Amino acid sequence: MHAWMASIFGDDTAKNQGRVTLNPLKHLDFVGTLLIFIAGIGWAKPVPINSTYFSTRRIQSIIVSLVGPLSNFVLAFVGFSVWYFTPVSISVEEFLNIFVSLNVVLGVFNLLPLPPLDGYRIVSSLFSAKIQMKLRPLEMYGSILFLIVILTPIGDFTIIPFIRTSIDVVMNSFYLFYEWILPI
Repeated sequence: MHAWMASIFGDDTAKNQGRVTLNPLKHLDFVGTLLIFIAGIGWAKPVPINSTYFSTRRIQSIIVSLVGPLSNFVLAFVGFSVWYFTPVSISVEEFLNIFVSLNVVLGVFNLLPLPPLDGYRIVSSLFSAKIQMKLRPLEMYGSILFLIVILTPIGDFTIIPFIRTSIDVVMNSFYLFYEWILPI
């Protein structure tokens, strides 16, 4: 979604690098993939974006960063809607539960304002170019800090409660939406 939106705004960097594809091999990051097997958490290569192609760099950078988490919430809502309106078997219901939960977690998680996540890109885009330049050298430490928080008990008191609460808020919003448009 990031590459698609960036392309709409005039940046074909990802397309030119062959990254606009559903082929998962094009998106694998060696360390991120390795950590999936070691620690149960990993990541893909970041989508290459060159905001110098954007006509309104700050606003379009924020939009490009938002479409990733937004697409997760849309997918979660679609999965929830299928579950809500369609009688499904237990195995399909279990799949939809995992599908919805995973997309909500990814959407919320990616909105955290830590580098290299989308939330950081959104927040940093709000700063002046001068401040952004000062933040850039610190970004490489963001991944290390992020891993420390996630892989140690620190996450149990910081990020994990936030994500759990956010999942509840999003899921309750889905229920409330349908109760609002389809009152019984």
